[in-house]
Amino acid sequence: MKNTITKTFSFIKSHYIISIIVVAVIGFVGYKIQAGNNAPQQLYTVQTGPVIQKVIVTGKTKPVHSVDLGFQNNGKVAQIYVDVGSRVSVGQVLVSLDKSEMSANLLSAQAKLADLKNGTRPEAIAVAETQVANAQTDLTDSQNNLNVKILDSYTKSDDAIHNSIDGLFSNGKTTNPQFNLLINDLQLKNNINQDRFKVETLLSTWKSNINNIPTTDVFSGTDANLATIKAFIDEVALAVNSQTINSNLSQTTIDGYKTSISNARTNIVTAINNMSAAEEKLNSAQSALTLAQKNLDLQKSGNTPESIKAQEAVVMQIQAQLANMTLVSPQNGLVTKKDVEVGEIITPGKSVISIISDSNLEVESNVSEINIGKIKIGNPVDITFDAFPGQTYKGTVTYVEPAETIIDGVVNYKVTIAFSQTYPEIKSGLTTNLQIITSSKDNVIRVPEYSIIHKGADAFVSKKGADEKFVETPVTLGLVGQDGYTEVLSGLSVGDVINSVTP
Repeated sequence: MKNTITKTFSFIKSHYIISIIVVAVIGFVGYKIQAGNNAPQQLYTVQTGPVIQKVIVTGKTKPVHSVDLGFQNNGKVAQIYVDVGSRVSVGQVLVSLDKSEMSANLLSAQAKLADLKNGTRPEAIAVAETQVANAQTDLTDSQNNLNVKILDSYTKSDDAIHNSIDGLFSNGKTTNPQFNLLINDLQLKNNINQDRFKVETLLSTWKSNINNIPTTDVFSGTDANLATIKAFIDEVALAVNSQTINSNLSQTTIDGYKTSISNARTNIVTAINNMSAAEEKLNSAQSALTLAQKNLDLQKSGNTPESIKAQEAVVMQIQAQLANMTLVSPQNGLVTKKDVEVGEIITPGKSVISIISDSNLEVESNVSEINIGKIKIGNPVDITFDAFPGQTYKGTVTYVEPAETIIDGVVNYKVTIAFSQTYPEIKSGLTTNLQIITSSKDNVIRVPEYSIIHKGADAFVSKKGADEKFVETPVTLGLVGQDGYTEVLSGLSVGDVINSVTP
């Protein structure tokens, strides 16, 4: 009985404690709800105003025009007229090269042009006629020299065959010559006998031609005759070199045969070389005469308009080269580099002077790919400088580079901003703070950005209704400005009251 009473008392006590806890939680929640309902609200009355969208970046000033100057031709530096920091104007001389040699070339070319315009002088024709006469004499001498070499070639050939080779033959001058030495190669021996007969016929015909026909007609035949005789001697030499000592043939005899063949071969080779030299001399003499005759004809015909124009072009070319030996400034500006010294030999294309336009500056900035789509040529820009605190300068976007520039692994695009006017105090190389106004609207319904409730792709505001209660109302947003306001296209009207308490 006692245990039953104890258990009953414990059960009642537990339920009593739970009830107290539940009442306490309900009371706390109610307090928080009431406190929330009584929280002070920040109300905003909807009205119209401007919304301005900007891209804020930094940049640097640079000259609109910057040029690197050098020479087109090589030469030695004669004078330098400027230094780094010098202010120059258009057409001002900066550096000049030594012109002495080029000036002499110009005087020579101008003198030649004057001669062409004055026509051919009698003295020049006389000189050309003398050149033709001398060339004709040289040609005659060359022809006579060739005639002598032709006769000498026949003489050497006749001596080589009849006095050096025929000691190895029986009946050498007949139609049936016989080679006297024994050789194992029967075909070679047969060729030697047949070729000895052919050589005899060749010598006979050659002699007849020389005696009865002008030597100029046997000019081409001589080379062929010498080649045939040399080939024949080479065959005989092959047979002699195969001989060995025996009871009928001593070493002394073999050596004698070899000496005779060597002498014959030497004479023929000498004749071939003499003919080659004489033919070359004759060809050169003929070419010289042709050239001299053409020159005489040209002198007699006078100077053509084409030749005068050609020489005028030479004069103009030298004058242009002279002009290029003086480096002048193409613009007003400031010298920023001087990489040249007096006496230095200049290499064509090397930059020696750099000039920037000191009074016409622009700003160059790198804009990330996130913002580049907002920027267009013509966008107005507010420009400030750390060097000039409190001052704002005006500019305009003039260029957006189409190709990207990678900076620290991030894609950027170069944007150029022109100043709206010239500001003398601004220098090249200054860092700028840029506010590029990419879009703006006036007199549009706008609300503070922090009053907008974003839920995914949708936007809402807490709008006060007719019953004085705030209702979450969907809105359509427009332009987002950098001044904290956002355009509302629909969902609100001027005079509406919204709760713009920040979370």
